[in-house]
Amino acid sequence: MVQKPATELIVCAILYICFLIYSFYKNYELSNENLSNYHSLDAGWSLFNFRRRDDFDWEWEHYLGFVQRNGIYFLLHTIVMELTRRFCAKQVSTVLTIYGLVVIYSMYNLPVLAVILAQSLSFYYANPPNYYRRAVWMKTFLWIAVINYFKVWYFYDKLNVHFGIDNDQLLELSLITSWNVIKCASFCLDKGAEGPSAKHYAVRDLLAYLLYFPLLLMGPAIVYSRFKTLHNHFKDELEPHTLPDRLWTLAKRLTMAWFWTLVMLAGQHFLYVNLIQQDLVLLRHVNLWALYGLGFLMGQFFYIKYVVFYGVGIAFGRFDGIDMPAKPICIARVNQYSDMWKYFDRSLYEFLFKYIYTELCTKTSGLPRKVLASLATFAFIYIWHGVFLFILIWSLINWVCILLERLVNHCTPADSRWRAIIGTHVFIPSVLSNFFFFASERVGFIYLERTYTEGLSNYIGLYVASYCFYQTGQLVKIEQTNRANEAKRVN
Repeated sequence: MVQKPATELIVCAILYICFLIYSFYKNYELSNENLSNYHSLDAGWSLFNFRRRDDFDWEWEHYLGFVQRNGIYFLLHTIVMELTRRFCAKQVSTVLTIYGLVVIYSMYNLPVLAVILAQSLSFYYANPPNYYRRAVWMKTFLWIAVINYFKVWYFYDKLNVHFGIDNDQLLELSLITSWNVIKCASFCLDKGAEGPSAKHYAVRDLLAYLLYFPLLLMGPAIVYSRFKTLHNHFKDELEPHTLPDRLWTLAKRLTMAWFWTLVMLAGQHFLYVNLIQQDLVLLRHVNLWALYGLGFLMGQFFYIKYVVFYGVGIAFGRFDGIDMPAKPICIARVNQYSDMWKYFDRSLYEFLFKYIYTELCTKTSGLPRKVLASLATFAFIYIWHGVFLFILIWSLINWVCILLERLVNHCTPADSRWRAIIGTHVFIPSVLSNFFFFASERVGFIYLERTYTEGLSNYIGLYVASYCFYQTGQLVKIEQTNRANEAKRVN
């Protein structure tokens, strides 16, 4: 049945859009030459020669540089995979392993290649049958501890000299080994669950999984059960489709990633999101419309960034026949932060849910056990991202808010106004927690302080805007449900 949205939801959506437009305008006003470090910004496009480009997002700038330096390997990957599909499809793991080893050596050097091999082989071997899962998890936490040690206390001081690489390459090595911790754990835990006679669990399969180039640096870090579908789809299911059709589909997906790259770069000429957040004095006194608009833009720029990162990997993965997850959900319409965890980084969520949460509790488990399972899940998120204060605060607030969100959902009907009225109070700190993650703990504390200590009228204003945000998310869910029902009816 088609559900007609309430008039209130439509009104809230209109107000929500108006609030965003005004807050964007206030941020555009702030994005000018009076900001500190303005003259150190990138010159930008000649099309906008009157505006510099905000290049203070190191993750985005690094990815652009990585693609410019190593983009040829994406093309070579496509050629190698097509040749393998035609002439030796059963040896795809061997081909991917050899190609991955050659690429790593070409991009870096032998010491970097040795580290990646040591990590993968240490996971694969020396797992006693009687303590198999414990051994895998022990190695997982040991490698996380090693990566965090060098990342937090030793990272840029000496390690790049030891490996003979520059700082950018050292950062890439840190990202690759961090992703590979998750991949190694997924591979080995699946191998233990399926038994020694299961197919596609040899060393070459592990290395093919870890060294698959389109997912090497920026992910997504899909679980092995998804990657293993490559062996089923590589020859049989993709063979009826012509190469031109598949190349056209790949080109369309990469064009969308390129389009969002242009949107991101154009937006950085007019909204200096990353530069503004460096000025803590400004954040403590700026107009609240601009402050919360800046927070929203942090989230949107982060979303677009990962649509590009993951979109490229997903495009190549689907071209090769891998069952890839969907791209991140747009955070501008997420009103339940449990949905943010489920649908933004779907691969990370699958790993956490499959290997941690469901191993510690089931649907029939009592509430205390479920709370402890969720705490263990967020504890893993904290140590895997890095043992920094801002990561700890972000993880802890998210854990508490998701528990409160579940309580609100349990006590209120899904379509009731009371869920929105109460849930908005939980939604606000959930959003604020992300400013610790997007920026730093100092920026996050400024948002918390100004939200809860600058008077009741300011909080009510934020609450009204957040309520409209919450109800707009509900409107989007209704429209999605209606479309799904309509599609079922037609079929």
